[in-house]
Amino acid sequence: MKVNGIVRKVDGLGRIVIPREFRKLYKISLGDPMEISCMDNGEIVLKKLDMTLTLEELAFPALDALREAAGGSILVSNTNNWIGGKGSWAAEYAGKELPLDIKKGLEERRSFTSDCGTHMYVEPIAGDADVFGALYIPGETSIPAVRAAATLLGHALQKF
Repeated sequence: MKVNGIVRKVDGLGRIVIPREFRKLYKISLGDPMEISCMDNGEIVLKKLDMTLTLEELAFPALDALREAAGGSILVSNTNNWIGGKGSWAAEYAGKELPLDIKKGLEERRSFTSDCGTHMYVEPIAGDADVFGALYIPGETSIPAVRAAATLLGHALQKF
């Protein structure tokens, strides 16, 4: 294993700053969940958690019920890609990168309508400080069950 080291001192509260170069290289942003592990040989490993799996585990069991409420299709995304869904949209969008207008809308933590080939209503999945992804339904109006699901998912993911 190649070592790329930068020396940092531990402050009075036990904190160490992750150098900007590493945060940029590994796309670590403010509020990203980090896992700290201690190895048997004394090494301490710091790893950025991938919230996609957690989002899938929490959202996918509810998609059938949300699809019925939405009247056709429903999609789930993280902040970069559509990760799955139910209905005709699922095969068309799953795994593809989100368009720039949706990424910008998610950064603003607001519900909005997007037209990326199909009119879809976007309901962000947000916690207190972070946006984890969104739920997408056909049309231009919110559905209370989808809004409630996005809120619940945001609160559930906030604990990480």
